[in-house]
Amino acid sequence: MRIVVVGAGFAGLMAAYSLDRVGHEVIVVEARDRVGGRVWSQELIPGNPRTVVERGAEFVLDGYDVMSDVVGECGLHFAPMGMSYYVREPRGVQTDADAVAACAATVRAVATQLSPAEPFTSVLARVRGEVDEAALAALVSRLEVTNGAPAELLTAAAASDVTVAFEASPSTRVAGGNQRLAIELAARLDQPVRTGEVVRRVQWTDESARVLTDRGSVDADRVVMAVPLTVSRQLDFEPDVPSSKREAWDAAGISHAAKLHVPLVGDDPVAPSAVQSVPDRYWTWTSTDGTGAVQPVLHCFGGSQSALEALDVAAGPTTWARRAADLRPGLRLDLERAVVTTWADDPYAQGVYEYPSTGWTMSHESALSSPMGAVHFAGEHTAGAWAGLMEGALRSGLRVSEEIRVSGEGEPG
Repeated sequence: MRIVVVGAGFAGLMAAYSLDRVGHEVIVVEARDRVGGRVWSQELIPGNPRTVVERGAEFVLDGYDVMSDVVGECGLHFAPMGMSYYVREPRGVQTDADAVAACAATVRAVATQLSPAEPFTSVLARVRGEVDEAALAALVSRLEVTNGAPAELLTAAAASDVTVAFEASPSTRVAGGNQRLAIELAARLDQPVRTGEVVRRVQWTDESARVLTDRGSVDADRVVMAVPLTVSRQLDFEPDVPSSKREAWDAAGISHAAKLHVPLVGDDPVAPSAVQSVPDRYWTWTSTDGTGAVQPVLHCFGGSQSALEALDVAAGPTTWARRAADLRPGLRLDLERAVVTTWADDPYAQGVYEYPSTGWTMSHESALSSPMGAVHFAGEHTAGAWAGLMEGALRSGLRVSEEIRVSGEGEPG
């Protein structure tokens, strides 16, 4: 079959790689001038490979089995970061990491007794008075940062997703940058990725589809839509998508988050670390890279619209970099060379990732991933419990390739 994959992020490339390997003709169309989507590795200081930062997805966490397998297949390896994504020193309130972990255990126990779609505020109402208030404030801050949304918009599922753990499991990333995986997957395809080509419309039936771009059109037996949810719901489909899918697209929560990277200066020794600003809704870390030494960079991640407004990220990195310097006075920072990355203003992302929002139902989740005639849907937002993560994007690509394999529409070729 001829298969057109729209989007060369992790989801699209995983689907393309899997389908290409079994003999299908695969054409990947990507609007950006690079592959990787919301996985984007770049030298903070040009010419200095020790300053490669992840301007998008970064941490390889527990359970990233698909990513581990494909990294190995592509001849890459993971580099230990020397710190743990899961354990952060809370600052701005009188508590510590152990107290936050104990609070989280209580919150998780209550959340699992409720429907995953129950508002998170219901969980908070049940635990108040039963847990330390400062620890609860730190936990809520962390959940808001992770989901990129205020607590009142989250569901009970936010308290128990795969990122909410507090044991010091080691964290890693791809040595040299996570985007290397996208580059390697693209290089293994029979046909080069068609970068810089924007899809305008998808015409579809049960048996075939046509993808219209700003350069022409491509007919296909199957189409894989592997673009962010925000982009899918603005694309022109002919005929339109089923109402159940449109409703799911409209109901999904889209996080607001940003990253800040600030070079370190001087020869002072720096240890791996993870520190959270509870009131300002962001956290910071220093970490090792493939050399085993700590990178000369302070990394920061902030989440929720109100947090980004308070950090004035729309105006650039200045306010946030100064706040980070106040939070981490033991580090010497080059504030003038700080770089901030947002995704809401990126026309091919228009947000960061999906989060479990109030009003969300299991039928919505099913509708996100269900195929539509000859059109299949991949992306982190279709990955259920793995939504929002690199692992989820890769798993969704595998799922779609299996859907197409079992669809029974002829032999490859």
